[in-house]
Amino acid sequence: MTFPLKIFEGDNCYSISSREELQEFAKQYSVIFAAGGVVRNDFGQTLMIYRLGRWDFPKGKIEQGEGVEAAALREVAEETGLADVEIVSSLPTTYHIYMLNGRKILKQTYWFLMRPTNPDLTLIPQREEDIETALWVDHSQLDAKLSLSYPSLKDFAEKIKNDIL
Repeated sequence: MTFPLKIFEGDNCYSISSREELQEFAKQYSVIFAAGGVVRNDFGQTLMIYRLGRWDFPKGKIEQGEGVEAAALREVAEETGLADVEIVSSLPTTYHIYMLNGRKILKQTYWFLMRPTNPDLTLIPQREEDIETALWVDHSQLDAKLSLSYPSLKDFAEKIKNDIL
């Protein structure tokens, strides 16, 4: 974990400068842990999903007893139909705050760079999770999609863009 951390709440951003400060900050919230993947194919395209009017990378909550890598692989498969992927490396963790049933939630998402292992790249968006589209995005279109995303994801993409996107 590298400090300072950025924690996003809508367009607001909190800067956390130590592990102790993060622990104190987190006491105000119900904390949810999630995992997801930034999947890049052999054509230099990045897998994105479109859900609730925003572009995103596939991610979701870690189930009880599940490891973070297994959760990330499961979420990519569930949300996009792409089951044959492997983890290449870890990426920075993101944090954001949102409301759920009247409670403030702090979501900590572990991210992994992934690549497909099967040349059949058929995508099936998970409609029951309100995912309208799962799409391979060309590098030239990535910024346009990210402009229609969440502030935490824009910041995350900016951090990793030069290295992998």
